[in-house]
Amino acid sequence: MFHARALLRGILGSVLAGLLVASALPASAEARKLQFWHVMTGANAEALEEIVNRFNQANEDCAVELVYQGHYRDLFAKLEGAAKAGSLPHLAMIYNNRLISYVKNGFVDPMEPMLFDAGNGFSEEAWADIPAFLRDGSVWDDKHYALPFNKEGFLLFYNKKMLADKGITPPTTWDELRAAAEALTGKVGDKDVVGLALNNSVAIDGSFWVEQAGGHIYDEAADRITFNEEPGVKAYEFLVSMIRKGHANIVREEKYMFGPFGRGEAAMGITYMSQLPNIIELCAANGVEFGSVELPKGVRKACMFTGTNVAIFNTVPEIERRDAFRFLRFFLTPEIQSLWGTRSGCLPLSWKVLNSREFHEFAEKENPAKLAILPSFEYGFSDPKILNGYAIHDNM
Repeated sequence: MFHARALLRGILGSVLAGLLVASALPASAEARKLQFWHVMTGANAEALEEIVNRFNQANEDCAVELVYQGHYRDLFAKLEGAAKAGSLPHLAMIYNNRLISYVKNGFVDPMEPMLFDAGNGFSEEAWADIPAFLRDGSVWDDKHYALPFNKEGFLLFYNKKMLADKGITPPTTWDELRAAAEALTGKVGDKDVVGLALNNSVAIDGSFWVEQAGGHIYDEAADRITFNEEPGVKAYEFLVSMIRKGHANIVREEKYMFGPFGRGEAAMGITYMSQLPNIIELCAANGVEFGSVELPKGVRKACMFTGTNVAIFNTVPEIERRDAFRFLRFFLTPEIQSLWGTRSGCLPLSWKVLNSREFHEFAEKENPAKLAILPSFEYGFSDPKILNGYAIHDNM
């Protein structure tokens, strides 16, 4: 039943995405209008619209207008054009490796004057409620230039029957992962099954392997690439050894692991949580019962969290920048994060919500992957926030 509801929400949300501006218009024609450029569709768009409507109803002097901009590439291209034309929006979703360009070119100011403002800023308790590694993800020179928005982490997905038939429990370490991948590779009925399926973007997503090996892909303090040091080499050799032996496979043509995993052609797979709807759909169609657990550890635990932050551009009047910040402050309250974490595919950005009985009960019943990712918040990290950061992954 949950799968059908989720699929219906996704279809309706995609159809309605282009109508979000009209549906979120403020009641007062005199309210200051704040444009928020985004790429949310489906259930994510519906949840965001609900949040915006709540904010607009609670604030008579300003109102957020959602402007759907298509795919991420479309959004970023339009932001570049708007910067050149001097017509940037008030708010926009953006990755750090793109945000740094707007910071360096003077389009985004530090949020510090507003962060702890006595009237609309964060209290010490409210600030501490946001997981620090996400909250401080857009910091340069000890100044915050954006706040977290849509976040997700990586998980190990596994075929329950295949593991049970071999007497294997979900692996918790690299050694266990290597052994399980080997044991699970082979014929299952008439299918050739590989133990572990990896996304085609395994190098782009590969920061967590280096972190788990005890290293980093980049030293931001020293402005130095470090993925080719000993921990990075160990991570590379670990992955390559499984691939060369045929116990792991990079999904080249389909690009994502959910294809072979959902068809029962891979016993395990590693991917980020936004792939969950595809996993659910394919597994249901092929009678595959799956589970999910936190990533196996190397010398330490590490999980990369991905997703955008939201920046406020300084090309709009100061009073409207303060209005935009007021919206972000509203978005990051526990009440709204509870809605965001249960109604969208994204994770809540509040320790109060993450640790609440209500969220645990929701996740256990409706979305077990959101329960599986919870331990990863204790050791999560974000990719280096440097200009053209993806070039590092290309070199990896």
